[in-house]
Amino acid sequence: MYSLDINFLKDREVRVFEARPRARSGPAVVGDRRPLFIGLAVALVPLALVGGYWAVIRGQVNQLEARSRELDTELAQLSSQLAEISTIQQQIDAVRAENNAFVAVFNEIVPWSALLQDIRNRTPSRVQIVNLNQSAGTTLEVDPSVTPPAAGGLDISGVACSYDDINDFALVLQRSPLLQSQTVAINQAQQQPTLLDPQTQGRCPGTAVGDPDFLIDYSIGANITSTPASQLVDELERQGTVGLVSRLQALREKGVIE
Repeated sequence: MYSLDINFLKDREVRVFEARPRARSGPAVVGDRRPLFIGLAVALVPLALVGGYWAVIRGQVNQLEARSRELDTELAQLSSQLAEISTIQQQIDAVRAENNAFVAVFNEIVPWSALLQDIRNRTPSRVQIVNLNQSAGTTLEVDPSVTPPAAGGLDISGVACSYDDINDFALVLQRSPLLQSQTVAINQAQQQPTLLDPQTQGRCPGTAVGDPDFLIDYSIGANITSTPASQLVDELERQGTVGLVSRLQALREKGVIE
């Protein structure tokens, strides 16, 4: 067999490597960073706004909480004052109730002395009162729901020289402030069967000598007024009721009654 020897080194050309200097690269050119800054600013603005808004809200919350504590303190003080006022008002109401009960006693009093004096002053000269009695009072026929006053009523009976004299007496009594005018009524009027004897009984005022006179028996009923005595001070004073008038005037001066 044949062998083939090849010498590659012999035929190889020796080449000298010349090192070339490497060119220095200059500094890297940096691009425009303004978009980056703008982006960062845009991202930070909402955060800053949120932070500022939170700070403002937090400050307002703190103020409101402080104001709430102040109001709670004031409310506690007012509650204490209201409780004190309520207690005082209850005491005032109790005293006022006692005063009203005390005044009611005087207001329901119509002194008989004043009634008798008033009726005496209103009695005509041709009318004579024989009896005057207290009654339970009468109920109006036109309005039965109206009950008689607590003071009741009066029954006046006597004699008169004529029916006209009885009518005049009833009309005069209707003008009395101590009686209920709508309840004054003539219950009975009847002529006596016998003539008036001038020798023993005299004669009616204004009757001519020799004229026959017949006396008329009459009865008049009326309810005593329900007007409070505190509103009748002037009338009671005219009738000489000094004691009751003095008490009512003292109560008026103290403001218990108007």
